[in-house]
Amino acid sequence: MTVDEAPNVARMWDYHQGGDRASPADRRLADAVTTACPELPEAARANRAFLGRVLQHLVARGIRQFLDLGAGLPTARNTHQMVCGSRVVYVDTDPMAVLHNRIGVIGNPDVTVVQADLRDPELVLRHRDVRHYIDFARPVAVLALAVYHFVPDAEEPASGTASIYDHVAPGSYLAISHGSADDSPDRVGRVADLYAAAGIPLRPRSRSEIAALFDRFALVGPGLVAARRWEPSAPPPATPRPAGWYAGLGRKTGP
Repeated sequence: MTVDEAPNVARMWDYHQGGDRASPADRRLADAVTTACPELPEAARANRAFLGRVLQHLVARGIRQFLDLGAGLPTARNTHQMVCGSRVVYVDTDPMAVLHNRIGVIGNPDVTVVQADLRDPELVLRHRDVRHYIDFARPVAVLALAVYHFVPDAEEPASGTASIYDHVAPGSYLAISHGSADDSPDRVGRVADLYAAAGIPLRPRSRSEIAALFDRFALVGPGLVAARRWEPSAPPPATPRPAGWYAGLGRKTGP
């Protein structure tokens, strides 16, 4: 299998949301994954809707700086389009995603795109272009949507979010959405096997494991809940329901 023939996560995610950039290899794997787990395209759309609600909530609270990790391919209503007038830095390790995002923000002085790997948070947070656009002495929102389930335990995603906490100012936020097998372990297990066969690591996590990724960020709103149910004004559920896709927003309240 050549590089061009290998399935690409960013293109597959775009395909699940109705995009048209997928290659035949992307479509084959995405369709196989959907057969194994038919709710996945809806989860992709719920994830995008969660982003919109989170951004609206953050802008209402005066956040004007956004660091979007694992940004993927641009689609309708991207982060910078939903927070007009704010500083936005998109970060992705995929050269194609970086290229498409850069083309999409040409002429916008408030937005830049950085090619870097979120698994190396120190590199991301100290990157010259990130530092030029983001003032870490002021509150910033870090977005990590649909990315950490591609980071295996051996690469310690929790240490990455701990580094983020240490770098950002009090009043900053961390948004995470993450795939889980809590409500359908057999189906999600088949999805993980399909990804693994294509050379793509996938590590669904339980709700408690995802909650641990927030480190010292205090969960706000309803806490960590199914992505489609996250609303900033909703109270935490008495008993959270198992979900295939969790989402939450944490705030740094301490030093």
